[in-house]
Amino acid sequence: MKLNEVRIYRLLTALEAIPKGWLNGIIMGSILILGIVDYLTGVELSISFFYLIPVSIAAWALGKYPGFAYSVLSATAWLFFNLLSGQTFSNVFVGVWNTLIRFGFYGVVTILLTELHSALEEERLLASTDPLTGALNRRSFNELAEKRMIHAEVNGRPYTVVYIDLDNFKPVNDKQGHSTGDLVLKAVVDTIQKQIRVADFFARFGGDEFAILLADIGQDDAKRIVQRLRKALLEKMDLHVWDVTFSIGALTFLTMPHSVEEMVRLTDELMYEVKINGKNSIKYSVYD
Repeated sequence: MKLNEVRIYRLLTALEAIPKGWLNGIIMGSILILGIVDYLTGVELSISFFYLIPVSIAAWALGKYPGFAYSVLSATAWLFFNLLSGQTFSNVFVGVWNTLIRFGFYGVVTILLTELHSALEEERLLASTDPLTGALNRRSFNELAEKRMIHAEVNGRPYTVVYIDLDNFKPVNDKQGHSTGDLVLKAVVDTIQKQIRVADFFARFGGDEFAILLADIGQDDAKRIVQRLRKALLEKMDLHVWDVTFSIGALTFLTMPHSVEEMVRLTDELMYEVKINGKNSIKYSVYD
């Protein structure tokens, strides 16, 4: 992405990361401030267009129905503060009509933004998976990890990245055939899927390497989760009599690294320490 696109992406992601209670407060506060400005500028100068700012934030970050609710609130605030500033209408119908026109405008923008958001998410999902295993691919992992990093930074929460490399996968793949190798990879994905939460996500990084991001997980919890995961993976391999073990690096992030690439690189290096020191083990560390 270009620099401006990255900035917009990070801004929108940061909006989505704000707790909903705070975000609702910000939106309502913005509408109130706009109403006061509307009142102070009088009836000759209309600022109704600027109510689109809180409405758009609500539509993008909270969804269609909150967007509609804030569209109603914005149109009502426009009418109330204009009446307060001395606006008069030839009859009640004119005031109601003008208010409905503004609500319709805000509502159309709400629909367009929520449909765009939905379409972008759907497009991302269609291009997000590894065709063999159904796990996320590296590109999608990086995009989701970027969001998680921003969420964690905004909310001051830790997260843990787990990097898994399959030991002895190549001999199994070469001796027993690629079909067996494919079954091994699918079994690994199935086991990981069953051991992690909905809030977590993982990807196949090509070949026999996988990465998992455990959301809101510090080192103590990460140790319990990763040990349980490794046990389940080894049991799965034993069940099928596949001579495969796992070298695992688990790095807990308390502060945000410079990039997703750095985050993955640091965790990969941790896993590689296991690889060069006998394999089939786990190494933990903290990035602070």
